[in-house]
Order: sequence, then structure tokens, then C-alpha cells
Amino acid sequence: MFNKNNFLIMNTKFLLSLFLLLILTTFHLLAQEKGNIKGTVLDKETGEPVIGANVLIENSNIGAATDLEGRFKIENVNAGKYNIVVSYISYTKLFVKDVEVNSDKDTELKLTLVPEAISVDEVVVVDKLDRSFENALLNQRKKSNSISDALSAEQIKRSNDASTSDALKRIPGVTLLDNKFIYVRGTSERYSNAQLNNTSLTSTEPEKKSFAFDLLPTNLLSNTIIVKSFTPDIAGDFAGGTVQINTIDFPDKLKINVNYSSSYTSNTSLKNFSTYSGGANFWGFDNGLRSLPSSFPANLGTAGLTRTEINELAKGLNNVWMPETRKAPLNNSFSLSIGDGTTLIGQNFGFIAAFSFRNSFKNSTIERNEYEASGEPRFEFKGNQSTYSTMMGGMFNLSYKFSDFNKLSIKNTYSRTSDDEVSELSGAQYTDAGKEQIQTALRFTERDIFSTQLNAEHYLPELLNLKLDWKVFYSQSHRNEPDYRRIIYGRDIGTNDPYAAILGFQPNLKNGGRFYSNLFDKTRGATIDLSLPTSYAKYKFGALYEEKKRDFTSRLISVIINASGNGFTDFNLLYLPLNEIFAPENFRRNGFSIDEYQNGSNNYAAKQEVFSTYGMIEIPFYVLGQEFNFVGGARLENSLQQINSFNLSGRIPASNQLKKIDILPSLNLVYRISTITNLRLGYSQTVNRPELRELASFAYFDFATQTSVRGNPDLQRALIRNYDLRFEIFPGVGELLSASLFYKSITNAIEKVVVTGSALGSERTFANSDKAKIYGFELEGRFTLGFLGSYFDNFSMNANYSWIKSAVNIKGTETTIPREERPLQGQSPYVINFGLFFTEPSVGTSIGILYNRIGERIIEVATAYEEDVTEQPRDVLDFTISQPFLENFEIKLGVRDLLSQEQVFTQGSKRSRVNSANTGISLGLSYKIQ
Repeated sequence: MFNKNNFLIMNTKFLLSLFLLLILTTFHLLAQEKGNIKGTVLDKETGEPVIGANVLIENSNIGAATDLEGRFKIENVNAGKYNIVVSYISYTKLFVKDVEVNSDKDTELKLTLVPEAISVDEVVVVDKLDRSFENALLNQRKKSNSISDALSAEQIKRSNDASTSDALKRIPGVTLLDNKFIYVRGTSERYSNAQLNNTSLTSTEPEKKSFAFDLLPTNLLSNTIIVKSFTPDIAGDFAGGTVQINTIDFPDKLKINVNYSSSYTSNTSLKNFSTYSGGANFWGFDNGLRSLPSSFPANLGTAGLTRTEINELAKGLNNVWMPETRKAPLNNSFSLSIGDGTTLIGQNFGFIAAFSFRNSFKNSTIERNEYEASGEPRFEFKGNQSTYSTMMGGMFNLSYKFSDFNKLSIKNTYSRTSDDEVSELSGAQYTDAGKEQIQTALRFTERDIFSTQLNAEHYLPELLNLKLDWKVFYSQSHRNEPDYRRIIYGRDIGTNDPYAAILGFQPNLKNGGRFYSNLFDKTRGATIDLSLPTSYAKYKFGALYEEKKRDFTSRLISVIINASGNGFTDFNLLYLPLNEIFAPENFRRNGFSIDEYQNGSNNYAAKQEVFSTYGMIEIPFYVLGQEFNFVGGARLENSLQQINSFNLSGRIPASNQLKKIDILPSLNLVYRISTITNLRLGYSQTVNRPELRELASFAYFDFATQTSVRGNPDLQRALIRNYDLRFEIFPGVGELLSASLFYKSITNAIEKVVVTGSALGSERTFANSDKAKIYGFELEGRFTLGFLGSYFDNFSMNANYSWIKSAVNIKGTETTIPREERPLQGQSPYVINFGLFFTEPSVGTSIGILYNRIGERIIEVATAYEEDVTEQPRDVLDFTISQPFLENFEIKLGVRDLLSQEQVFTQGSKRSRVNSANTGISLGLSYKIQ
């Protein structure tokens, strides 16, 4: 039956639904007709963001103000064309004509303002988008207060460089040692600082005052800057340079990057590769088999155990000494990053997260030789080394802008590397009665570093436009080397006797030794910086507190013969093969036993505290119509270094400390010859403090070099006077020509020397040399080849050349001769870098060729009348080609070390060490959403 009420209700619902649909459709259509105008406003001269600038649509009150990063966003603008007006006090007003707004889209502007002091016209009229923003990165260098060199993520991408250390060698005046420690302008790794996002990084090496740059993967980096001249707002403990590593920043919209590549290494991939049971897993983590059993005493020598009990402990140790052969697979590399910018409680919120992993297999043919002063060999060995390496990195950063002038961010970075190594050498040891020998070593090392910091930026217009930045930070590094095993078999030279294991009566690393070491280093602190601009100058003040703590422990447990209370060893056991010689049943009476090397100084705890304050002023001025910029100031650093350990017996505490207050002046003058040309002059005074363990008043055994090392409690910090001159031209977008001169005078330079030993025999120690000097020049060019024709605008070239000379005077000791004008250890007389790049404009194909070469350098300083050990030059050539396709994909082919020349070290005219090189061929695929 027809129900009128139901009919009315249904019709009412239908009409309401239709009405709501029409309203929503109208709103949607109206929304489709609106768009947004957003962008960035920078200072054209400095490249820095302009905070608080007004960005308005002409003849309206619709607009926005720029925030701490110079960004702005005008929302819900009707589709059409508009003129934009940008203004800020002390800057010339900027007009941008015919800015087109499209429906439901963002129109992005990248704008620069000209300071009124250098403006020619009262109003600048721009008919189209100001493209000078493309030059902003080089513009920052052009207008910086100090002399610096930089490497961007884009430059890194065009190479095959996987770690930060690989990338740094492309910078003028930079060389690498062991592919991880950097030398800047001829100064060793001890003279350079490392910072991640402007906070100090901890060391990963127990004996070095340095950071290992191979720890950080390049895919996490936004840019890397090496500051080569000191200004008071950076730490003063450097002479070569401060390496500032900056991780990728927060995007303003969703960005996703996924990359995978596989690579083939000559002489390794799909070929025989030496490894051993219980090695690292695919990810490079130790599986626990290298650890000492939980029942093992903290000190075998003082545990009060009987020989029978000690032998029982020996039976529980991991009995893997013999390498095994497998086929090496292809290398792998994977990375993922995701970031986004959105709004939270009406304000901008951003995050970026990234993860990367790569592994590599490498076979090397190696030689190890050493010679007497007469030229006669001490030993000569040849063999093979197989290394499985991994690198893992992660990052998670958050940023929240709780108002236009206040921003908070949290940055977290983690990186981890591991190396699992098998070395097999055969040859002859001519000293100590002479033996033909076969040496086998199994070594695993893992390192990681974690850095976190909380940063805040505040802009206070009510306090004379004061800018306040503060941060608290913490970083820690860990290095673990569990169960480094080494054994030698020998026989008399020139005989066909069977080989027998060479074991001693006391613990020794190379004769059945097992070495364990653990380093834990942490840094924490806080900084505050205040910047106050005025009409005639810019003032900057700040303070830093930083504390570093280190704990290092090591143990050497070795197989011995004829142990006390164990009877005479059955020497037939020495002829057993590697897989049988240390079987559990051989640790018995009249068999083998174990003992622990007793030296209390091999474990230590140390700390360093630095409290510093600084003040500096930047004054632009004119003389006869020529523009100058003066930056000067001073930094006060109050430092305390302290180390605590024990003497050889392990019973008597031994400690030492060094206190120092330094005032470090800095003067920099920039003569802006034209808008594209600068002449820079700089003078500064910096320091170089001893590494914590160098101050120890006791001796310790360095297992890596098999030598005894004694600290020097009288060691003083070195004082460096730096003089710099640079002429630079920026002829076009992305182009640069520069020439630099530098001179460094070092008082009390810290050097390692050899002295007469005590019970431990000949020792190495540390001493302050009389004086040292370093000087040289750097040339750099970045330019396109457009002068050859318009199509050649697609070609670009990067090249740099550094010439460096150093001279140090060393006092003679009882075992060394005095030397004058000797080059500093690790200093190369020249460095050459070259890169040629081409991008085909129609299809997007990119091709790159990169070349690197360094001059001969001293790796080990001769101790007496022997020759220095020097590394010979080698040519390194890399090639890349990439092709984008399907809009978001890219494929990349890379060839690394195409020439694969041997790495050769000589002692006089003889080859001391040789490491073979491998060519790597990689093929990768990447996918991007942005």
C-alpha cells in the first residue's frame, strides 16, 4: 500500500543528498580553481635565507612572511597571473611579474634579494624567475667568511664513491691513508677534525687521533665541506682542516628513493675466496663463536688456577685455525630513503629516514718485505689476502617548526662496518737464525658509530633581530676485534724438512696468539650561538662544552710450550696440520697449554674536557669605492686531558694529565674585486692536542705493529700559525676558477720517534719536534665547455691540482740520527683530480670520467740509517654512465679503478710492500618518487 509519509521522507532524503552533492561538487570545483604560491627568499650576496621578508600579491593584502629557512607559502590563490612583491628592511624591493597560478597546483619561486648598500636602482624589476638561485651553493662559498672547499650530493652521485673517504679525495689538497684517514694540505690525520651536522665525532681507533671516514656511506650525505682557514666559531684543534659532514635535509613533499646494485670484482667474483668457519654472516655481524667462554676468568694469570684447570679452559676455546675455500658471489648494495613535509597543529613538520647496506668480497695478492740499512733483507714474504667487508648506515631525522621563527629538530645517524680477513703468506725470515715460514692469520674487526643531537633555532625580531641557535649532542663509537688468530710454521732455510709450528714459552701474538680488544668512545656536550645583525656590522658570540671519554681493554691469550707444571712438550705435536694442531686433546700434560700476556698498561680509561667561548665581528666597508669584508675575533679554549691506567704489573695505578688555556685569534679579509671575483687573506692560530694515550707515562704493546710504544707525560700541545691567500672567480652558474697559497708554521709538532727500550726492547715514543713548516698552492676549476658551441653547454669539467712541500727537523736520539728538512709523514708533494661529465639533453644520458693521482709520500719514517718506506704514485680511473627511463627509474653502470695498478711501497730502491688492485664493475637500478 502507498505510504505518503514514507514517500515524503524518501524524497526529502533524496533532495538533501542531491543538495549536499551539489555543494560538495561546487566546493571541489572551487578548490580546483585555487592553487598555492610557495618558495624561498635568499640573500643574493651570501646565499643565506632572508628571515621575516614580506611576500605579497601586488595590490592586495594576501601574502606570507618567510620563516627561519627563508621559505614562504601563500595558500588558496585563485588561478591566474599575478605580480609578486618581496620586501624586507635593508634590501631593495623585488617585483616578480606574471607569476602563473594553476588550479590545484603549487607554483614554486626561488628568489633573491639585493642588499640596499650595493643596489644601483631603487627598485629591481624582474620579468621572469630569477635563475641566480641555481648558483646558491657556490654563492655560499663565494660569500663565506673562511676559505673552504665543498662537495655536493650531486657531485658524489656522478662518481662510484660509496664511502665518505672515497668522496673526500676529490677535494683539492686531500689525500687518503689506508683509504679511511684523511690528510689535508700535507698534514696528517691528527691535524684534522671531523664533524657530523656541526657536532664532533668520536674516534674509532685506539691509537689514532682521527676519525675513520670510511664509516659513513655517501647516500646519507647532503654535502661535505672542508674548512681550511680558522674562524672563531669552530673548534680550534686543527691545522689541516675541519671536515663538516652534513646529512640529507628534510624535503617539503614526499620523496622516496630506492636503489639496488650488484658489482663484479676482477680476480674475486665467482672465483676462489678464502674464509673460515665461524666467520661473519651476510650482514657482517659476529655470530658469537669468537667470544671467550663465559667461564673464562677476567685474568688468566691472576686467577690462581692449576695447570690442569688452565688446560681445561683451553679445550673450550674455538678451534678454528685453518682457512677454507669457497666461491665468492657478486657484491651487493641496497639503499632506501623516505622523507616528507606536512603540517602538524598548523605548523610545518618534516622527517627523513634512510637505510643502506653494501657488502664486498676482495682477493689481493700481497708482498711484505723489509731491509737492513745495508740493503740486506730482514724478511721477504708473498701471499694472498681475502677480505669480506660490509657497510651499513641508517638515519632518522625529525623537524618541527612551532612558529615561523622557531624551529626544533632531532637528528640521528648510525653507521657500522665490518671486515673479515684471511691472510696467508709464505717466505723467509732471515733474522733470528733464519727460517722459511708459512704465516696464517684470521682477523675480524667491527666498528660502529651513533650520533644524536637536538637542535633549536630562534629568530627574535623584538630583540633587534637576534638569532639564537642551541644544541645538545651525544655520539658514541665502538670498535671490537674479537679473537685475532695468527700462527707461523717454519723450517731451516734451504732444507726440505717438514714445517713445524713455531711456538714460544711466553704469550706472543704471531705464534699461536689470540688477541681481543674493545674500544668504547663517547662524546657529549652543548653549544649556544648568538648572531646580532646591525646596520654596520654583524656580531656573533657563543660557547661550547664538550666531554670525551674513552675505555680501552685488550687481552692476548697464546698457546705456549713447556708450560710451568705441564712438563716438557711433545714436539711431535708441532708438525700437526692447522686443523689438528690445537685440537682439545692436545692441551694436556706434556702437550700444549695457554697463558695470558700480563701488562696492566694495555687497558686504560681517558677523558678530555674542553670549554670554549668566542666572539667575532663581520664588518663590510668601502675604500675608494671598492668593497671589503673584514671578519675577526678570538676563541678561548680551556682544555683538560687525563689518562688512567696501571704499570706493567697491573698493580700500581699510573695516570697523567695536561691542562691548557689557549687564546686563538683569527683575522680574515675579503676584497670583493667585482660581483664574481674575490681576493681572500687570512691569518689564524690553532692548536693540536696530543691523543689521549700519547700522554701515558707507561709503555704498552701495539699488537698491530708488533712494537712497544711508550707515552710521554712531558708532551706539549702543538701550536700552529696559519697564513692563507685565495683568488677566486665565479664566471657563471656552477663555474669556478680559484688559486690558493698557504703556509703553516708548527711549533712543538708531535712526532713518533724510536728510543732505547727497557725490558720490552726497542720502543717507540712521542716527542715534540723543534719546528715544522708546510706550504704550497692549490688550483681548481669547474666550468662548462659552452665556449666551443651551444651543444657543449652539456659538457662540464672539474679539475684541481695541489703542490705541497713540508719540512720538519727531528732531534737525534740514542738509536736515531737527527734529520733536517724531512717531509712530514704521509705528505704527498702533489695531488691531481680530474672529472669530465656529459649529459645528453634530449634523452638524459649522463656520462662521467674521473681521475685521481697522488705523489710519492713517506708512510713509515726510518728509525736510524735505513731508508724511509714510501708509497709510490698510482693512477686511479673511474667511469660511470646512467640513463633515466619511465619517468621515475634510472639505471647506472660504473667501472671502478679501471687501470687496477698495484699499490707499491718501496724502501730505497726495493719493493717493501705490494697490494694488488681490482677493477670493479657495478650495475644498479634506482626508483624515485618526488
